[in-house]
Amino acid sequence: MFRFGGVAVDPRAREVTRDGRAQHLEPQAFDLLVHLIERREEVVAKHDLLDGVWGHRFVSEAALTTRVKEIRRAVGDDGATQHTIRNVRGRGYRFVAELDTDGTTAPRPAQAPRSLVGREHELADVAGRFAHAPVVTLVGPGGVGKSTLARAVAGSLAAHHRDGVRFVDLAPLERGDQVVPALARDFDVVLDPTCPERALAPIARLDVLLVLDNCEHVIDDVAVAAERMLATPGAAVRILATSQVRLGLGDEQVVGLAPLAPNDAVALFTTRAQAIDPSWDVGDHGGDGRIAALVDQLDRLPLTIEMAASRLASMTFDELEAAVAEGTRLVQLTHRTPTRRHRTLASLVEWSADLLAPEHRAVFVDFSVFAGAVTAADAAAVLGPGRSGAVAELVDRSLLAVDLGGSSARYRMLDTVRTVAVGWLRERDDAGVVHLRHAAAVADWTERIDEALRGVDESSGRRRLADITDELRHAHRWAREHDVELAERLDGLLHLPAYNRLWAEPAMWARELLDSAAGDPLLPAARVLSAGAAVNAGDLDAARREGERVVAAADVPLHVLGAAHDVLSDVALYGGRHDDVEVHTTAMLAIADELGDTHLRVLATINRSVLLTFNGSAADGLALLDTLDRAPMSRSSQAWVAYAAGEAHVVRGASDRAIDEFGRAIDLGASVDNPFVTSVARSALAAELARSGAARAAYEAYRSGLRSALRHGNLVHATTMVRNLVALLHADGDHRSAVVLATATGPNPLLDEIESATWPDRFGSWVAEGEALDLDATVRRAIAIVESHLGQR
Repeated sequence: MFRFGGVAVDPRAREVTRDGRAQHLEPQAFDLLVHLIERREEVVAKHDLLDGVWGHRFVSEAALTTRVKEIRRAVGDDGATQHTIRNVRGRGYRFVAELDTDGTTAPRPAQAPRSLVGREHELADVAGRFAHAPVVTLVGPGGVGKSTLARAVAGSLAAHHRDGVRFVDLAPLERGDQVVPALARDFDVVLDPTCPERALAPIARLDVLLVLDNCEHVIDDVAVAAERMLATPGAAVRILATSQVRLGLGDEQVVGLAPLAPNDAVALFTTRAQAIDPSWDVGDHGGDGRIAALVDQLDRLPLTIEMAASRLASMTFDELEAAVAEGTRLVQLTHRTPTRRHRTLASLVEWSADLLAPEHRAVFVDFSVFAGAVTAADAAAVLGPGRSGAVAELVDRSLLAVDLGGSSARYRMLDTVRTVAVGWLRERDDAGVVHLRHAAAVADWTERIDEALRGVDESSGRRRLADITDELRHAHRWAREHDVELAERLDGLLHLPAYNRLWAEPAMWARELLDSAAGDPLLPAARVLSAGAAVNAGDLDAARREGERVVAAADVPLHVLGAAHDVLSDVALYGGRHDDVEVHTTAMLAIADELGDTHLRVLATINRSVLLTFNGSAADGLALLDTLDRAPMSRSSQAWVAYAAGEAHVVRGASDRAIDEFGRAIDLGASVDNPFVTSVARSALAAELARSGAARAAYEAYRSGLRSALRHGNLVHATTMVRNLVALLHADGDHRSAVVLATATGPNPLLDEIESATWPDRFGSWVAEGEALDLDATVRRAIAIVESHLGQR
């Protein structure tokens, strides 16, 4: 549920109310509103909105403008005030209203938002440096305010980037090899487990400001990833990193962030003190000089100042002054260095936590088990009930930070604070119990996500999955090392989001589990994840080997067995082994009946329908689809049904019906950001438009599909589109482009036909052009060719 002003937007119920009254929105206007809210930190380009909401893009910008007007009417906005949706001229639209906290979560802590006290010069300096360099790194000790400044810079530059701003916090990562998978997940880019760095190219070509926060513990991998992105042909990305050390790149501009100036440090302390007690006055406590001495002992670091000021809720200024002096003497260093500041901050964290009541101190230590930001409800699931007061106390003491930008308040530990808490947790005898509670809770959340993704709550399940990805990554790592059974449970629950949404990272976790296990264990859920990733990477033989091993084993959990047959059914369909499709879909239907799994039944029915169509029984395929009840289906499942119906109409020669069904599949898939079904349907739509003689519409569909595939790094489906495009180019007389693309994407029966119709010396040079292209370059070449043809029409 999203709330802003007097407006409530419920994505699950697809309802909008203003001041308690229902507001009518057409489906695409509603999807557009949710799309803008979910990407509220960026300016969303018009072509991205057309692509994300309408999918196949057979609409004009006038349709987009009409929908924006409809949204503004519903929420009480207009083109003049633009307090909800702002039109950024020449770039696109951005949702700018401030979201309220969902009333079902814990109340917001009474904490003043952080401000950029004394950082105005640095803000202008950092923003200006991007005119001269593609990467800027903010360097400084923990607590100096690097992240806060980075967010302010990002906000000031958002309108200057067509694809907006992405803020990726790397603090939750535990190893450097998680950097690229984390970026791929955040940008919804397909990750090839055998070559993860390929995911960087689609990100690099976005006109986006990428903020990489808290890089120091994975600095080498961040530097390599940044260097590869900047070296990508057509790179447009700009990178703002925060770290305690520089990245070390040749094009890097480094901005050292020093402690606050004395006057600014005093101003920050005063602001925080008055947030606790509005009557607090500097003059009542010896004036600026005494406070200046206090903040100087705190190294004038914003975080240490805020933590110290927060103690005024429970002690006098005199007591605080004495305590800080005693605390800093514990650090037996006489010169001020970044290390000195870091130790002073750690010392202050320990001191502040030691002053907590015992039950609050226990919550402080337990909270370190979370990898990222969590809601109050999620925290309670791990920490136990009745601890919301302790969480609020930790926020008030600046031991927890709170993010209020979403539909619910989210709580997190700053990295330096978490280091202290993690150390204390390791010293406790029950550390393993806390980690087990966390991993088990994450598994429970994932189970509910799996259920949501299978039905009408798919959109909420997708958003929930994005929210807990950091926790999933952390929980699976702990389970791999300490509780293999729990890791297997997580693997079994991750099949659907991993396989159906081209998310390869869980398969990488599964492979680590298989590699680390003694002997040659079955671990069926891990093998199914590996098999699904192999299918998505185009390695059907590897997928079949893993899947067949699972279905041949005894005592495999039924839901995992069903997933294995799902993968094997697809492998058989792609490979043309029709008898195997029948075997695996029969098994899927039997398991679906035993488990009451309607989603598995839908998958089996779709594959059977496609099989009937490919065997020439399109009418029977359509009749089989008509037996399905679409009401409880997820939008992704409905999209697959529409795609299968479209293929049947192609065989029947009902081109208009086929085009309508493929367009419907694209709309449904795009509405829940499912790149798998959307890409497949786009490819089928473009091919059918070409067959029907609608050449311009076919080129437009190819352009949309190829751009989307390139944006998501979905090169497997992009290859299929390029192969289909060859026939259209050949029919259009563009033999050179047809030969180049056909050669670059593998054997194509049209090559012989084209060779006989062209001069041999030309044909050979065109083949050489195609052989010189890698897959990424082939897709970009195909887009350029398509755009050239559109420009000629």
